[in-house]
Amino acid sequence: MKSSSTHQTLHWSECAGALGKLAAECDMPLDAQGRSFESPFLRVLPPLVFPIAGRCRSLSEYVASLPNEPGKHLLVLLQAGAASIGYFEGGEVVSTKSFKRYVVRGNGKAQPTHLMGKGKSRYGSRLRLQNAKRLLVETNEKLLDWNAEFGTPDQIYYSCPIRLWPSLFETKPAPPFAKDDPLIRIPLDMPKPNSEVLLRTYRSLCYARLESLAPPPATKKRQDS
Repeated sequence: MKSSSTHQTLHWSECAGALGKLAAECDMPLDAQGRSFESPFLRVLPPLVFPIAGRCRSLSEYVASLPNEPGKHLLVLLQAGAASIGYFEGGEVVSTKSFKRYVVRGNGKAQPTHLMGKGKSRYGSRLRLQNAKRLLVETNEKLLDWNAEFGTPDQIYYSCPIRLWPSLFETKPAPPFAKDDPLIRIPLDMPKPNSEVLLRTYRSLCYARLESLAPPPATKKRQDS
């Protein structure tokens, strides 16, 4: 367990014991957004490798539903010109792959985004568009290879700009999952994807977070008469 003055983190391997003890002392209901369990003084955000099942309505129910270890996970990080993907099982790395292509114009805007906004560019546009398409093709090909070799993942996590994400599904071959599958968007700001960022991101998904809310009221000391 790691801690600071306002929050603590729990590795997935500690969650069953620590959260079970916490639920026994003070069970907490699921919040309205279905993302955390809260008391007046504490918020518990479970690790994303152990997402909250739809039937769970309290911390005790969540703890009862926990598996012994994480299942098969696919992680997809995608930005203009870079992609990094990883397959994990039991919280451990099975395989990773990163791709990088030149698709960004001199002003920092990706070529497909520029074309949507201002029409065709005059210099290097064909190369940048080909590279943008090739990046998505390579990503999907590797995802299909992993699906055949390692099996369908239990959860898929992704981080991708909103404009770019639909392009992954419009590419041939298409990825081995659909846009309307229960994919989990990673709630983090991402730097340019590479293997180091990928592994660091997956590690962050393995930790629960316990956040202190309003401090409990101070207890007045009894004055001796």
